[in-house]
Parts: sequence; C-alpha cells; structure tokens
Amino acid sequence: MRLGLVPAQLLFVLVLLYLAIYEPTNLSQHQYPGVLGFFSGFGRMVLDDFTGNWGVSTFQQYPGVPLVQLYAYLLPSSVELAVFALGISAAVAYPVAMWIGWSRRPGVDLAARVASLLGTLLPAFVVGLIVIAALFFWFLGQFQDLPDQGVIPGITWWFAWYGGYPPWVLFQSITQPTGFPLVDGLVHQAWSFEELTLLKTLIQAAIISLVYVTIFLRHARSVVRAASQEVYLTAARSRGISEHTLLWTHTSRRVVPTFLIVFALTLPAYLGTQFVVEATFLDPGMGFLAFSSLTGQGTAGIAPLQVMMFLLSLVVIFWLFAVDVLARRMDPREVAAD
Repeated sequence: MRLGLVPAQLLFVLVLLYLAIYEPTNLSQHQYPGVLGFFSGFGRMVLDDFTGNWGVSTFQQYPGVPLVQLYAYLLPSSVELAVFALGISAAVAYPVAMWIGWSRRPGVDLAARVASLLGTLLPAFVVGLIVIAALFFWFLGQFQDLPDQGVIPGITWWFAWYGGYPPWVLFQSITQPTGFPLVDGLVHQAWSFEELTLLKTLIQAAIISLVYVTIFLRHARSVVRAASQEVYLTAARSRGISEHTLLWTHTSRRVVPTFLIVFALTLPAYLGTQFVVEATFLDPGMGFLAFSSLTGQGTAGIAPLQVMMFLLSLVVIFWLFAVDVLARRMDPREVAAD
C-alpha cells in the first residue's frame, strides 16, 4: 500500500511544479493555453524530467555543459559532505535525544527547549559567516587558502603547491575520476590536498550538524519521553532493572524505528540546511546549483529551477518510502508479530 502511494505523490508534486513554475510564466506573457494546452505542456515537462532533457548550462564556471552532466559533476561533493554531516548528527543527536527524553529533571527539558529554539532562530548562513570570519586569517596564514572557497582548495593554494591546477581538477572545482574530492585525493596520493579538504569538509559538516541536530531534537525527545512511560518499562523498573539497562537496551530498540521516521520527516530541513551552508562557503555542490537556480544567476530560463525541485521531490518521496519500510522491519513489535 505504501509503495502504491509513491506514484500518486509523484504525480501530485509534478502538477504542483507545473502550476507553480510554468503557468505563472504563461500568464505573465499573456498566454492562455486552455485545457489541451495545459496537458500538452505538463506532458512535455514530465517527459523532459524523466529523460534528462534538461538543457545546457550557462553558468560562467561551467559553460556549455549539459545540465544532466553538471548534476553528475556536482552531486558527489554534496553526497560526501552529507556522509560526514549525517554521521556527526547521528553520533550527537541519538544519545542526546535519548538522555534528554529519559531525564525527568525540569532543567534538562528547559535547556533542550532553549537549544531547539536557538537552533531555529539562528540561521545556518549566520553560523557559517561567523565561522568564516573566525577562521579567515588562520586559514590564510596556515594554508594560503580561505575557508569560504569551497571544499577543495582555491586557486592560490593550487599555484603555491602544484604550480597550477592538475589535470584531474576540472573547472577549478570538480575532481576526477570519481567526483568525490576525498576519494580522488587518495587516488592521486595528494596528501596535502587531502588534509585541507578533509578539514574544510569537517568544518562544514559540523555547522550543518549544529543547526540540524537542534531541529531533530525538538521532535525526537518527545518520542523518548512517550516511550519512557510505557507500562512494560514500569514493570521492569519494579523488578529492579537499572535505569541504564532500561534506557539503552529496552527503550532504544523501541524508539530507533521512530527516530528513522522523524529523520525522514525532517529531511527537507536537513537538505535546506546543507544547501545553505554549501552556498555560504561557495561550495561547488547541489546547494550552489539550488541557490543559483532560485535566484536565476548564471542560468537561462526556468529549467534549472524546475529540475532542482523535481530531483529534490524524488529524493524526499523515495526516502520516506524506504524509511517507512525499514522502520517497520526494525520495530521489535512488528518482528514479533511476523
């Protein structure tokens, strides 16, 4: 049943995209296509989306590159950053949410609420700008590079260490052969590049985690709080089982599937946070492409914006489906019922 909803969700999203992007353009140009024109234009948009007929880039950095190839260039860097950011977020958010939700101290709950509020009020780009300002001169003196020139080093660093860009760096920002900067640094045994790129990646990942963890905790702590009041835990507590065992053995198994669902529901917030951080640090990834498409800088027409919304919708819809299936398989109650 859940899988059967995916096509309906996708169709709904595609209709919204067409109404939000193409119809206002037609009306602004005094074009009134009518019912047949609507279905014709909608069908053409859907066909282009699924066949990769997305047009050609007019970005100054990537002139003449087909948009489908540009996405293939920029996606690996964002995926690599997400691996680090999500790893840090999971390592922090899971134990903190468990501890906060389990604690019955009013001060702990108040501190969690204040932290969540601050995380909501303090935008990711503000945190990024503060970090850039704090590290600017240290980066310049230590590495002959700047923290806001993307994940990989900037042009000054390349000329200082290599006398220019090596052949495995395309467009001054895309590494080859895999497109994953840290992997390509290992392949080419560029250890100084690897050190600086890893440091920059960790800085951005830490900022993403700092903002996203507060968003996640706002939803996750209530999950643990509700689970801690279950009848079977009260019975186990009366038998003398320690609070540590109740929390990390019994409750953790119970709430992990719900944590996955909470993460799936907050995925749009995570993507927005990462995209803002990438744009703030001028990172050549999907965040750069998203904000450039939204502002219309360096692109022609509305295709890049429409394609970006289409791809993000696909990610969210299929991730929700995958997490729903995985959460059911991990839920001990569902396993026992099977």
